[in-house]
Amino acid sequence: MMHIEYICHSCLYIDTGDTTLVFDPWFKEGAYMNQWQLFPGPIDTQILSGTKNILYSHGHDDHLHAASLKSLDPSAAVFFPYQWRNGAREFFREAGFGNITEAVSFKEYRITEKTSVTYMAFALESVIIVESNGIVLVNLNDALNSHHENVVQWFLREIKKRWPKIDYLFSGWSGAGYFPNTVHYKTKDDFETGLIREQYFAHNFCRIVNTLQPARALPFGPGFALLRPDKQWINEVKFPREKIVAYYEENFGKTVETEFFVMNPGDYFRQHVFHKVSPWHERFATNSVSQLIHQEFAKEIEMATHTSPCSIENQQEILELLRKCLADNALLYSGKVLEAANFSLWLENATAAYYNIHFVGNRFVVTLDDKPHPGHRLLLRTRCDLLKHALEHEWGGDVLTIGYGIDVDVYDEITLE
Repeated sequence: MMHIEYICHSCLYIDTGDTTLVFDPWFKEGAYMNQWQLFPGPIDTQILSGTKNILYSHGHDDHLHAASLKSLDPSAAVFFPYQWRNGAREFFREAGFGNITEAVSFKEYRITEKTSVTYMAFALESVIIVESNGIVLVNLNDALNSHHENVVQWFLREIKKRWPKIDYLFSGWSGAGYFPNTVHYKTKDDFETGLIREQYFAHNFCRIVNTLQPARALPFGPGFALLRPDKQWINEVKFPREKIVAYYEENFGKTVETEFFVMNPGDYFRQHVFHKVSPWHERFATNSVSQLIHQEFAKEIEMATHTSPCSIENQQEILELLRKCLADNALLYSGKVLEAANFSLWLENATAAYYNIHFVGNRFVVTLDDKPHPGHRLLLRTRCDLLKHALEHEWGGDVLTIGYGIDVDVYDEITLE
């Protein structure tokens, strides 16, 4: 008897009857230095306490979440995709986990006599396939909703060839990251562009379903909310999952193969029967997204509107970190690109707030001033704590890009391109 339960965001729990698995467990606390909050949040996470296998699709903070991982049983087997980066195995060991598998793409890993897992990884993402007792579950997660069409089509062909009959298809439903939502230009309507962006992701999901023809198609969340006042509009542009059937039929025709389901935290399948038990269905039916977010996070929203001042010492530290980072990364770019670099970086909670950056001769010059450099082509806006974290940690830049921690004001069309 297979039980499939949606926990929240990209976290999915499966009991195959002979083992248990959880995908990408983020089910507590915030992500990206608390810029993301779980929404809609989990109903009950006790079911995860004895999970025997933890399957990670990739290493972003809303998937590979340290606090959530440490809440799980350290005797569980951990799977993550083999890629070119180091450090993941050590990260899991430091968290107390010893049974760790770096899964090679297209290799079947048999967990029990009846249940196996297969990874298909590329770039920073991966597709995960679980097979058990003849049932096939394909979790695309974030892997295919925003990549180049050639990449998407190749993966879909490979999936269809290897698993022609798919019982459950799970997929990310939205896009993470600041681009283009927090890139601002004089003729760009941010809200309208955000709506188009979300429709693009919804359309890609439908295109994937049309190719794979699963028995059941289930779009994830998106399961997070942004709380800062200037970012809350991004919560409102998400494409409603409830419209997916009408949208699919309008653009791809009626499907006789696939049934669509909208799952909220707490909903589950048992023996292919959908149990719509989440209280979130009623809450979404009677409240707007904005109303619910303000109900859930009133205290956190208040905290998000206030930031601690950036000390002179921190400003000087950031100045040196920027100089080092820019010098190191200059090796990655052509001289033509570097010569055009002339931009400013503004810290909203600092006094001498502008770091002016331009390329002179063969090196970057970075100065800390009280106004932008003349002729700068764009302005980056962020906070002291976020920028310092980004510069001090190897993957810290995620708090700016995926975490929506930065705004970019662009002043000319060439720079925008």
